[in-house]
Amino acid sequence: MAEAHDVPDWVVVKHLKEVSIPSEQLVFDIDTWPAIAQKRIRNFLQGRQWYPGGVGASGNYQQMIFEEYAGHGLLRLVAAENSRVMGWLIEQEGDLFQWRFENSQNNQDKLAILRYLFGPDNVLNSRALWARFDLHSDYFQKFRIREKWTNTIGVHFSRVPKLVRHRAILLRKGWAIGTFEDFSNELKIAFERLLRDRIQASKPLIDRTIRSTLSDIQEELRKVIHSMSKGPSKTDLEEYRLFRRQDLFPQCILDLYNEVMNKGHIGHNERFQLGLFLKSLGMSIDDQLRFWYNNAVDNVGLTFEQFSRGKAGYIIRHMYGLEGGETDYSPPQCTTIQDSYYCTFLHQSVSVIDEHLREEFKNPSRHVEEQIRDIERKVVDKKPSEACARMFSLRYNAPCKPIIHPISYTIYAARVKKIIKRSKDGKESASEQKITETKNSKEKRGRR
Repeated sequence: MAEAHDVPDWVVVKHLKEVSIPSEQLVFDIDTWPAIAQKRIRNFLQGRQWYPGGVGASGNYQQMIFEEYAGHGLLRLVAAENSRVMGWLIEQEGDLFQWRFENSQNNQDKLAILRYLFGPDNVLNSRALWARFDLHSDYFQKFRIREKWTNTIGVHFSRVPKLVRHRAILLRKGWAIGTFEDFSNELKIAFERLLRDRIQASKPLIDRTIRSTLSDIQEELRKVIHSMSKGPSKTDLEEYRLFRRQDLFPQCILDLYNEVMNKGHIGHNERFQLGLFLKSLGMSIDDQLRFWYNNAVDNVGLTFEQFSRGKAGYIIRHMYGLEGGETDYSPPQCTTIQDSYYCTFLHQSVSVIDEHLREEFKNPSRHVEEQIRDIERKVVDKKPSEACARMFSLRYNAPCKPIIHPISYTIYAARVKKIIKRSKDGKESASEQKITETKNSKEKRGRR
Protein backbone atom coordinates (compact mmCIF):
# COMPACT_ATOMS: atom_id res chain seq x y z
CA MET A 1 0.00 0.00 0.00
CA ALA A 2 1.00 3.66 -0.32
CA GLU A 3 2.57 5.56 2.58
CA ALA A 4 -0.27 5.55 5.10
CA HIS A 5 0.85 8.79 6.77
CA ASP A 6 -0.03 10.64 3.54
CA VAL A 7 -3.61 9.36 3.68
CA PRO A 8 -6.01 11.66 5.61
CA ASP A 9 -7.25 10.26 8.91
CA TRP A 10 -10.89 10.42 7.80
CA VAL A 11 -10.24 7.29 5.71
CA VAL A 12 -11.34 5.03 8.57
CA VAL A 13 -10.02 1.79 7.05
CA LYS A 14 -6.51 2.85 8.09
CA HIS A 15 -4.91 0.68 10.77
CA LEU A 16 -4.79 2.34 14.19
CA LYS A 17 -0.99 2.45 14.03
CA GLU A 18 -1.32 4.50 10.82
CA VAL A 19 -3.48 7.21 12.42
CA SER A 20 -1.83 10.50 13.38
CA ILE A 21 -2.85 10.40 17.06
CA PRO A 22 -1.07 8.14 19.59
CA SER A 23 -2.43 4.58 19.43
CA GLU A 24 -2.68 4.37 23.24
CA GLN A 25 -5.53 6.91 23.01
CA LEU A 26 -7.50 4.39 20.96
CA VAL A 27 -7.67 1.60 23.54
CA PHE A 28 -11.28 0.47 24.06
CA ASP A 29 -13.05 2.29 26.90
CA ILE A 30 -16.37 0.81 28.01
CA ASP A 31 -17.42 4.12 29.61
CA THR A 32 -16.99 6.44 26.61
CA TRP A 33 -17.00 4.48 23.35
CA PRO A 34 -20.69 3.37 23.35
CA ALA A 35 -21.96 6.97 23.49
CA ILE A 36 -19.59 7.95 20.66
CA ALA A 37 -20.78 5.00 18.56
CA GLN A 38 -24.43 5.95 19.15
CA LYS A 39 -23.67 9.49 18.01
CA ARG A 40 -22.22 8.08 14.78
CA ILE A 41 -25.36 5.97 14.29
CA ARG A 42 -27.53 9.10 14.70
CA ASN A 43 -25.42 10.96 12.15
CA PHE A 44 -25.95 8.16 9.63
CA LEU A 45 -29.70 8.03 10.28
CA GLN A 46 -30.01 11.81 9.86
CA GLY A 47 -28.18 11.65 6.53
CA ARG A 48 -25.33 13.82 7.84
CA GLN A 49 -22.09 14.08 5.88
CA TRP A 50 -19.11 15.55 7.68
CA TYR A 51 -15.35 15.85 7.90
CA PRO A 52 -13.56 15.71 11.25
CA GLY A 53 -12.17 19.21 11.55
CA GLY A 54 -14.08 20.36 8.47
CA VAL A 55 -15.99 23.59 7.90
CA GLY A 56 -18.23 24.31 10.86
CA ALA A 57 -16.40 21.87 13.12
CA SER A 58 -15.32 22.99 16.56
CA GLY A 59 -13.00 21.66 19.21
CA ASN A 60 -9.70 19.87 19.15
CA TYR A 61 -8.75 18.04 15.93
CA GLN A 62 -7.18 15.13 17.84
CA GLN A 63 -10.42 14.70 19.79
CA MET A 64 -12.39 14.60 16.53
CA ILE A 65 -10.11 11.92 15.09
CA PHE A 66 -10.39 9.98 18.34
CA GLU A 67 -14.21 10.09 18.03
CA GLU A 68 -13.98 8.98 14.38
CA TYR A 69 -12.05 5.84 15.29
CA ALA A 70 -13.78 5.16 18.62
CA GLY A 71 -17.25 5.39 17.08
CA HIS A 72 -16.35 3.56 13.89
CA GLY A 73 -14.20 1.04 15.77
CA LEU A 74 -16.98 -0.04 18.12
CA LEU A 75 -19.48 -0.29 15.25
CA ARG A 76 -16.94 -2.40 13.40
CA LEU A 77 -16.87 -4.85 16.33
CA VAL A 78 -20.68 -4.97 16.38
CA ALA A 79 -20.64 -5.69 12.64
CA ALA A 80 -18.19 -8.55 13.15
CA GLU A 81 -20.87 -10.29 15.23
CA ASN A 82 -23.83 -9.67 12.90
CA SER A 83 -23.88 -9.94 9.10
CA ARG A 84 -26.86 -7.59 8.71
CA VAL A 85 -25.12 -4.90 10.73
CA MET A 86 -22.01 -5.51 8.63
CA GLY A 87 -23.92 -4.85 5.42
CA TRP A 88 -25.54 -1.72 6.86
CA LEU A 89 -22.27 -0.33 8.24
CA ILE A 90 -20.34 -0.96 5.02
CA GLU A 91 -23.00 0.90 3.02
CA GLN A 92 -23.12 3.85 5.44
CA GLU A 93 -19.35 4.19 5.74
CA GLY A 94 -18.97 3.73 1.98
CA ASP A 95 -21.39 6.57 1.24
CA LEU A 96 -19.64 8.83 3.76
CA PHE A 97 -16.19 7.99 2.36
CA GLN A 98 -17.32 8.71 -1.21
CA TRP A 99 -18.80 12.06 -0.19
CA ARG A 100 -15.61 13.02 1.61
CA PHE A 101 -13.45 12.00 -1.34
CA GLU A 102 -15.55 13.85 -3.91
CA ASN A 103 -15.73 17.01 -1.79
CA SER A 104 -12.06 17.11 -0.82
CA GLN A 105 -10.26 20.12 -2.30
CA ASN A 106 -6.82 18.53 -1.83
CA ASN A 107 -5.69 16.56 -4.89
CA GLN A 108 -2.63 15.26 -3.03
CA ASP A 109 -4.95 13.69 -0.46
CA LYS A 110 -7.00 12.15 -3.25
CA LEU A 111 -3.89 10.77 -4.92
CA ALA A 112 -2.70 9.26 -1.63
CA ILE A 113 -6.11 7.61 -1.11
CA LEU A 114 -6.09 6.14 -4.62
CA ARG A 115 -2.63 4.68 -4.06
CA TYR A 116 -3.60 3.35 -0.64
CA LEU A 117 -6.67 1.52 -1.95
CA PHE A 118 -5.52 0.59 -5.48
CA GLY A 119 -1.81 0.10 -4.75
CA PRO A 120 1.01 2.61 -5.42
CA ASP A 121 2.12 0.94 -8.65
CA ASN A 122 -1.40 1.10 -10.06
CA VAL A 123 -1.84 4.89 -9.99
CA LEU A 124 -0.06 7.56 -12.07
CA ASN A 125 -0.26 11.24 -11.20
CA SER A 126 -0.68 13.73 -14.06
CA ARG A 127 3.07 14.34 -14.40
CA ALA A 128 3.89 10.62 -14.65
CA LEU A 129 0.91 10.03 -16.94
CA TRP A 130 1.88 12.64 -19.50
CA ALA A 131 5.53 11.63 -19.36
CA ARG A 132 4.29 8.25 -20.57
CA PHE A 133 1.76 9.47 -23.18
CA ASP A 134 1.75 12.31 -25.71
CA LEU A 135 -0.89 14.76 -24.55
CA HIS A 136 -0.89 16.47 -27.97
CA SER A 137 -1.60 13.33 -30.01
CA ASP A 138 -4.78 13.19 -32.07
CA TYR A 139 -6.08 10.43 -29.80
CA PHE A 140 -6.15 12.68 -26.73
CA GLN A 141 -7.14 15.80 -28.68
CA LYS A 142 -10.33 14.00 -29.70
CA PHE A 143 -11.33 13.61 -26.05
CA ARG A 144 -10.30 17.19 -25.13
CA ILE A 145 -7.98 15.87 -22.43
CA ARG A 146 -5.65 18.84 -22.76
CA GLU A 147 -8.26 21.14 -21.20
CA LYS A 148 -8.15 19.22 -17.91
CA TRP A 149 -4.75 17.52 -17.99
CA THR A 150 -3.63 18.82 -14.57
CA ASN A 151 -6.62 17.08 -12.96
CA THR A 152 -6.13 13.85 -14.91
CA ILE A 153 -4.65 10.64 -13.54
CA GLY A 154 -4.09 7.09 -14.71
CA VAL A 155 -5.22 3.90 -12.96
CA HIS A 156 -4.22 0.43 -14.10
CA PHE A 157 -7.16 -1.20 -15.87
CA SER A 158 -7.12 -4.21 -13.50
CA ARG A 159 -8.20 -2.00 -10.58
CA VAL A 160 -11.30 -0.56 -12.28
CA PRO A 161 -13.08 -3.54 -13.89
CA LYS A 162 -16.54 -1.95 -13.99
CA LEU A 163 -15.35 1.16 -15.79
CA VAL A 164 -13.50 -1.03 -18.28
CA ARG A 165 -16.35 -3.51 -18.75
CA HIS A 166 -18.88 -0.75 -19.43
CA ARG A 167 -16.43 1.32 -21.51
CA ALA A 168 -17.07 4.27 -19.24
CA ILE A 169 -13.44 5.46 -19.14
CA LEU A 170 -10.71 6.34 -21.63
CA LEU A 171 -8.30 3.39 -22.03
CA ARG A 172 -4.76 3.54 -23.39
CA LYS A 173 -2.17 0.74 -23.24
CA GLY A 174 -3.52 -0.78 -20.04
CA TRP A 175 -4.25 2.50 -18.26
CA ALA A 176 -7.66 3.99 -17.50
CA ILE A 177 -7.35 7.75 -17.86
CA GLY A 178 -9.72 10.26 -16.27
CA THR A 179 -10.27 12.80 -13.51
CA PHE A 180 -10.30 11.94 -9.81
CA GLU A 181 -14.10 12.01 -9.83
CA ASP A 182 -14.27 9.47 -12.68
CA PHE A 183 -12.79 6.84 -10.33
CA SER A 184 -15.01 7.68 -7.35
CA ASN A 185 -17.38 4.70 -7.66
CA GLU A 186 -14.62 2.13 -8.18
CA LEU A 187 -12.72 3.66 -5.26
CA LYS A 188 -15.78 3.31 -3.05
CA ILE A 189 -15.99 -0.38 -3.98
CA ALA A 190 -12.32 -0.84 -3.03
CA PHE A 191 -12.94 0.99 0.27
CA GLU A 192 -15.95 -1.20 1.07
CA ARG A 193 -14.05 -4.38 0.18
CA LEU A 194 -11.18 -3.40 2.51
CA LEU A 195 -13.63 -2.42 5.25
CA ARG A 196 -15.26 -5.85 5.01
CA ASP A 197 -11.82 -7.45 5.45
CA ARG A 198 -11.10 -5.20 8.45
CA ILE A 199 -14.44 -6.10 10.05
CA GLN A 200 -13.88 -9.83 9.62
CA ALA A 201 -10.38 -9.49 11.08
CA SER A 202 -11.87 -7.75 14.15
CA LYS A 203 -13.81 -10.77 15.40
CA PRO A 204 -10.94 -12.39 17.35
CA LEU A 205 -10.53 -9.11 19.29
CA ILE A 206 -13.94 -9.43 20.96
CA ASP A 207 -13.80 -10.65 24.55
CA ARG A 208 -16.56 -11.17 27.11
CA THR A 209 -16.40 -7.62 28.48
CA ILE A 210 -16.71 -6.05 25.05
CA ARG A 211 -19.42 -8.51 23.94
CA SER A 212 -21.83 -7.38 26.67
CA THR A 213 -21.41 -3.78 25.49
CA LEU A 214 -21.89 -4.79 21.88
CA SER A 215 -25.20 -6.53 22.53
CA ASP A 216 -26.95 -3.26 23.48
CA ILE A 217 -25.76 -1.44 20.35
CA GLN A 218 -26.49 -4.50 18.24
CA GLU A 219 -30.10 -4.51 19.44
CA GLU A 220 -30.43 -0.79 18.68
CA LEU A 221 -29.08 -1.34 15.18
CA ARG A 222 -31.30 -4.38 14.66
CA LYS A 223 -34.36 -2.17 15.18
CA VAL A 224 -32.95 0.53 12.90
CA ILE A 225 -32.15 -1.88 10.08
CA HIS A 226 -35.50 -3.64 10.43
CA SER A 227 -37.40 -0.35 10.12
CA MET A 228 -35.30 0.65 7.10
CA SER A 229 -35.80 -2.72 5.39
CA LYS A 230 -39.57 -2.33 5.31
CA GLY A 231 -39.32 0.10 2.40
CA PRO A 232 -42.46 1.44 0.71
CA SER A 233 -45.72 -0.07 1.93
CA LYS A 234 -46.50 -3.09 -0.20
CA THR A 235 -50.23 -2.82 0.47
CA ASP A 236 -50.18 0.69 -1.02
CA LEU A 237 -48.82 -0.59 -4.32
CA GLU A 238 -50.25 -4.10 -4.61
CA GLU A 239 -53.69 -2.89 -5.67
CA TYR A 240 -52.22 -1.08 -8.68
CA ARG A 241 -50.21 -4.09 -9.96
CA LEU A 242 -47.56 -1.71 -11.28
CA PHE A 243 -45.20 -4.63 -11.88
CA ARG A 244 -47.24 -5.22 -15.06
CA ARG A 245 -46.70 -1.64 -16.26
CA GLN A 246 -43.35 -1.63 -18.06
CA ASP A 247 -44.20 1.85 -19.37
CA LEU A 248 -43.62 3.10 -15.79
CA PHE A 249 -40.28 1.37 -15.20
CA PRO A 250 -37.06 3.41 -14.91
CA GLN A 251 -34.64 2.74 -17.74
CA CYS A 252 -32.31 0.50 -15.70
CA ILE A 253 -35.18 -1.83 -14.79
CA LEU A 254 -36.63 -1.69 -18.29
CA ASP A 255 -33.25 -2.73 -19.74
CA LEU A 256 -33.01 -5.70 -17.37
CA TYR A 257 -36.63 -6.70 -17.96
CA ASN A 258 -36.15 -6.62 -21.74
CA GLU A 259 -32.93 -8.61 -21.43
CA VAL A 260 -34.77 -11.36 -19.58
CA MET A 261 -37.64 -11.35 -22.07
CA ASN A 262 -35.33 -11.37 -25.11
CA LYS A 263 -32.39 -13.49 -23.95
CA GLY A 264 -33.60 -15.28 -20.84
CA HIS A 265 -30.60 -14.40 -18.68
CA ILE A 266 -29.06 -11.57 -16.63
CA GLY A 267 -26.26 -11.62 -14.04
CA HIS A 268 -26.84 -12.58 -10.40
CA ASN A 269 -26.74 -9.00 -9.05
CA GLU A 270 -28.98 -7.77 -11.84
CA ARG A 271 -31.45 -10.59 -11.13
CA PHE A 272 -31.62 -9.43 -7.52
CA GLN A 273 -32.07 -5.82 -8.69
CA LEU A 274 -34.98 -6.67 -11.00
CA GLY A 275 -36.53 -9.22 -8.63
CA LEU A 276 -36.54 -6.88 -5.63
CA PHE A 277 -38.04 -4.09 -7.75
CA LEU A 278 -40.90 -6.33 -8.90
CA LYS A 279 -41.39 -7.61 -5.35
CA SER A 280 -41.59 -4.05 -3.99
CA LEU A 281 -44.29 -3.19 -6.55
CA GLY A 282 -46.42 -6.01 -5.14
CA MET A 283 -45.47 -9.07 -7.20
CA SER A 284 -46.14 -12.15 -5.06
CA ILE A 285 -43.54 -14.87 -4.63
CA ASP A 286 -45.68 -17.25 -6.71
CA ASP A 287 -45.93 -14.70 -9.53
CA GLN A 288 -42.19 -14.08 -9.33
CA LEU A 289 -41.38 -17.80 -9.51
CA ARG A 290 -43.70 -18.11 -12.51
CA PHE A 291 -42.14 -15.04 -14.19
CA TRP A 292 -38.62 -16.47 -14.04
CA TYR A 293 -39.76 -19.98 -14.94
CA ASN A 294 -41.56 -18.73 -18.05
CA ASN A 295 -38.84 -16.35 -19.24
CA ALA A 296 -35.40 -17.40 -17.93
CA VAL A 297 -33.13 -20.11 -19.32
CA ASP A 298 -32.85 -21.75 -15.87
CA ASN A 299 -35.99 -23.76 -16.63
CA VAL A 300 -34.56 -25.90 -19.45
CA GLY A 301 -35.76 -29.49 -18.93
CA LEU A 302 -37.37 -28.71 -15.57
CA THR A 303 -40.95 -28.84 -14.39
CA PHE A 304 -42.21 -25.80 -12.47
CA GLU A 305 -41.97 -27.76 -9.21
CA GLN A 306 -38.35 -28.75 -9.92
CA PHE A 307 -37.51 -25.16 -10.85
CA SER A 308 -39.12 -23.83 -7.66
CA ARG A 309 -37.20 -26.29 -5.46
CA GLY A 310 -33.87 -25.72 -7.27
CA LYS A 311 -31.20 -23.01 -7.13
CA ALA A 312 -33.24 -20.42 -9.05
CA GLY A 313 -36.23 -20.95 -6.76
CA TYR A 314 -33.99 -20.68 -3.70
CA ILE A 315 -32.70 -17.27 -4.88
CA ILE A 316 -36.25 -15.99 -5.34
CA ARG A 317 -37.38 -17.25 -1.91
CA HIS A 318 -34.23 -15.66 -0.47
CA MET A 319 -35.34 -12.28 -1.88
CA TYR A 320 -38.63 -12.63 -0.01
CA GLY A 321 -36.89 -13.50 3.27
CA LEU A 322 -37.93 -17.15 3.20
CA GLU A 323 -34.43 -18.64 2.94
CA GLY A 324 -30.94 -17.98 4.28
CA GLY A 325 -30.85 -15.28 6.93
CA GLU A 326 -34.58 -14.64 6.39
CA THR A 327 -33.96 -10.97 5.58
CA ASP A 328 -36.92 -9.21 3.95
CA TYR A 329 -34.87 -7.35 1.34
CA SER A 330 -35.86 -4.00 -0.18
CA PRO A 331 -34.79 -2.78 -3.64
CA PRO A 332 -31.52 -0.82 -3.59
CA GLN A 333 -31.49 2.95 -3.93
CA CYS A 334 -29.79 4.63 -6.88
CA THR A 335 -26.42 5.25 -5.22
CA THR A 336 -26.17 1.55 -4.39
CA ILE A 337 -27.29 0.59 -7.89
CA GLN A 338 -24.63 2.85 -9.41
CA ASP A 339 -21.96 1.21 -7.26
CA SER A 340 -22.94 -2.45 -7.29
CA TYR A 341 -25.72 -3.16 -9.77
CA TYR A 342 -26.76 -1.90 -13.23
CA CYS A 343 -27.45 1.76 -14.05
CA THR A 344 -28.19 2.56 -17.70
CA PHE A 345 -26.82 6.09 -17.49
CA LEU A 346 -23.59 5.04 -15.81
CA HIS A 347 -22.87 1.63 -17.31
CA GLN A 348 -24.05 2.01 -20.91
CA SER A 349 -22.08 3.89 -23.58
CA VAL A 350 -23.43 7.16 -24.96
CA SER A 351 -23.70 5.62 -28.43
CA VAL A 352 -25.94 2.77 -27.20
CA ILE A 353 -28.11 5.19 -25.21
CA ASP A 354 -28.41 7.46 -28.25
CA GLU A 355 -29.43 4.51 -30.43
CA HIS A 356 -32.16 3.46 -28.00
CA LEU A 357 -33.44 7.01 -27.58
CA ARG A 358 -33.79 7.43 -31.33
CA GLU A 359 -35.65 4.14 -31.58
CA GLU A 360 -38.11 5.38 -28.96
CA PHE A 361 -38.38 8.97 -30.23
CA LYS A 362 -38.39 8.77 -34.01
CA ASN A 363 -38.17 11.99 -36.06
CA PRO A 364 -37.73 14.12 -32.91
CA SER A 365 -38.84 17.73 -32.88
CA ARG A 366 -36.28 20.40 -32.11
CA HIS A 367 -37.36 20.44 -28.47
CA VAL A 368 -37.09 16.65 -28.12
CA GLU A 369 -33.70 16.70 -29.86
CA GLU A 370 -32.46 19.21 -27.27
CA GLN A 371 -33.72 16.96 -24.47
CA ILE A 372 -31.97 13.92 -25.97
CA ARG A 373 -28.69 15.84 -26.16
CA ASP A 374 -29.16 17.05 -22.60
CA ILE A 375 -29.54 13.44 -21.41
CA GLU A 376 -26.36 12.46 -23.25
CA ARG A 377 -24.45 15.41 -21.76
CA LYS A 378 -25.43 14.23 -18.28
CA VAL A 379 -24.16 10.74 -19.16
CA VAL A 380 -20.82 12.14 -20.36
CA ASP A 381 -20.56 14.25 -17.19
CA LYS A 382 -21.17 11.12 -15.04
CA LYS A 383 -24.43 12.46 -13.59
CA PRO A 384 -26.68 9.40 -13.93
CA SER A 385 -29.42 10.51 -11.51
CA GLU A 386 -29.82 13.76 -13.43
CA ALA A 387 -29.82 11.91 -16.77
CA CYS A 388 -32.56 9.63 -15.43
CA ALA A 389 -34.60 12.67 -14.37
CA ARG A 390 -34.22 14.18 -17.86
CA MET A 391 -35.39 10.87 -19.32
CA PHE A 392 -38.43 10.98 -17.05
CA SER A 393 -39.27 14.51 -18.24
CA LEU A 394 -38.88 13.46 -21.86
CA ARG A 395 -41.13 10.42 -21.47
CA TYR A 396 -43.87 11.89 -19.33
CA ASN A 397 -43.65 15.60 -20.14
CA ALA A 398 -43.35 16.48 -16.46
CA PRO A 399 -40.62 18.17 -14.39
CA CYS A 400 -38.48 15.85 -12.30
CA LYS A 401 -35.69 16.23 -9.76
CA PRO A 402 -32.67 13.85 -9.82
CA ILE A 403 -33.85 10.27 -9.28
CA ILE A 404 -32.76 8.69 -5.99
CA HIS A 405 -34.72 5.42 -6.03
CA PRO A 406 -36.24 3.30 -8.82
CA ILE A 407 -39.48 2.90 -6.87
CA SER A 408 -39.85 6.68 -6.54
CA TYR A 409 -39.50 6.92 -10.33
CA THR A 410 -42.34 4.45 -10.87
CA ILE A 411 -44.63 5.98 -8.24
CA TYR A 412 -44.13 9.46 -9.68
CA ALA A 413 -44.72 8.17 -13.23
CA ALA A 414 -47.94 6.49 -12.05
CA ARG A 415 -49.06 9.76 -10.47
CA VAL A 416 -48.30 11.74 -13.64
CA LYS A 417 -50.35 9.24 -15.66
CA LYS A 418 -53.09 9.46 -13.01
CA ILE A 419 -52.87 5.76 -12.15
CA ILE A 420 -52.08 6.60 -8.51
CA LYS A 421 -53.88 9.56 -7.00
CA ARG A 422 -53.34 11.38 -3.74
CA SER A 423 -55.85 10.58 -1.02
CA LYS A 424 -58.85 12.88 -0.68
CA ASP A 425 -57.34 14.64 2.32
CA GLY A 426 -54.31 15.55 0.19
CA LYS A 427 -51.89 13.43 2.23
CA GLU A 428 -49.26 11.22 0.69
CA SER A 429 -49.65 7.45 0.81
CA ALA A 430 -47.30 5.50 3.07
CA SER A 431 -45.14 4.55 0.10
CA GLU A 432 -44.91 8.17 -1.05
CA GLN A 433 -44.04 9.29 2.47
CA LYS A 434 -41.18 6.78 2.59
CA ILE A 435 -39.80 8.06 -0.73
CA THR A 436 -40.21 11.69 0.37
CA GLU A 437 -38.32 11.01 3.61
CA THR A 438 -35.44 9.46 1.67
CA LYS A 439 -35.47 12.31 -0.83
CA ASN A 440 -35.41 15.01 1.86
CA SER A 441 -32.53 13.24 3.59
CA LYS A 442 -30.54 13.19 0.34
CA GLU A 443 -31.27 16.85 -0.39
CA LYS A 444 -30.08 17.82 3.09
CA ARG A 445 -26.84 15.94 2.45
CA GLY A 446 -26.26 17.91 -0.72
CA ARG A 447 -26.72 21.26 1.03
CA ARG A 448 -24.17 20.52 3.74
